[in-house]
Amino acid sequence: MAKKDRILIVENAIDVTGSVTSVMRSSEYLKHDYHFVFILPTGSKAAEVTQSAGFETHHLPMMELRKNLLSLVRYLPVLIVNAFRFSRLVHSLNADLILNNDFYNLLPPVYRLFGGNVPYLCYVRFLPAKLPQVLVRIWCWFHLRFSSGIIAVSKAVKDQLPPFDRLQVIGNELPLLPAIFRISNSRLILYPANVIKGKGHEDALASFESVGKKFPDWKIRFIGGDMGLEKNADFKSALMRKSQGSSVRDQVEWHDFTTDLSPHFEACAFVLNFSESESFSMTCLESMYYGRPVIATKSGGPQEIIEHNVNGILVGVKDIEAMSNAMEFMIRHQQEREIMSQNAYHYVRAKFSAENTIEKLAVLYDRVLKKGH
Repeated sequence: MAKKDRILIVENAIDVTGSVTSVMRSSEYLKHDYHFVFILPTGSKAAEVTQSAGFETHHLPMMELRKNLLSLVRYLPVLIVNAFRFSRLVHSLNADLILNNDFYNLLPPVYRLFGGNVPYLCYVRFLPAKLPQVLVRIWCWFHLRFSSGIIAVSKAVKDQLPPFDRLQVIGNELPLLPAIFRISNSRLILYPANVIKGKGHEDALASFESVGKKFPDWKIRFIGGDMGLEKNADFKSALMRKSQGSSVRDQVEWHDFTTDLSPHFEACAFVLNFSESESFSMTCLESMYYGRPVIATKSGGPQEIIEHNVNGILVGVKDIEAMSNAMEFMIRHQQEREIMSQNAYHYVRAKFSAENTIEKLAVLYDRVLKKGH
């Protein structure tokens, strides 16, 4: 049996995120052809998920830049020390390729800067325009200089990056578990997103309040965690207090994070995503995979997944009135909602088929691996 090429996935997440979920799925699809190893920050909760899925997992004391002076002072020396630690890890694990799953993680390019010879690919899973441009320019310089290729998860992401001959768009892959299409007679609206400012939870609450008064038999369910960050926990607590003080308090549910959203997708009528910025949108992809139309903001990635009034509805960012109107339309027009459900179910299977996602990724892996040997 031929030896599998070993691919190290460098992921900076301290908890399970959409980027972690996506790279785990692609690795699961391709694990018969490659041996994947995850490198995570020390103490990351994502390790529980990667290890339970059977992936070899190692840790480094990575740190992210924060908006404070101490973080800026500590970041560079920690990065340099980690680059040498990473170099030893790459050597001891006999890595053939590195996949940098975080555009803002400079560990792989600094490893290359200091003489590392294992090539790396870099994913860009956020919209560059949403972050400080001085940092984006630094990250771009490093990855354009040292990477063997950059993967944008959407055209919206690609359009915000400098021209680069080794830049290509590969959308996120479909969920691993099969899903059978079923018409929903539910009176539940689902909002699946970790509770972070900018994800639109407050807009969902505000827009649902007017809708909930008209349709008291309908409920909205929020599902998401705080990622172990105090600021997110405080934000979630504030949202829950606000919902308890509203006129629709008995129609609002709060659930903690779960790695298996399938029962919730199957239990709902439609899904909301009112994020202010989305590079792709795993929420839209997964909802439609289970045959649930989405009302989403025109925030980047959703426009490349949803066809307006065909398999979902697109609304403006922060447009509370449009959000309320879209929810009311979905509730009042069951037949149109069911048509959107069917369209959503079939559309994502065609657009994000293995040929358009996983197989393109495998071709890219093989191209870089052949050049690296």
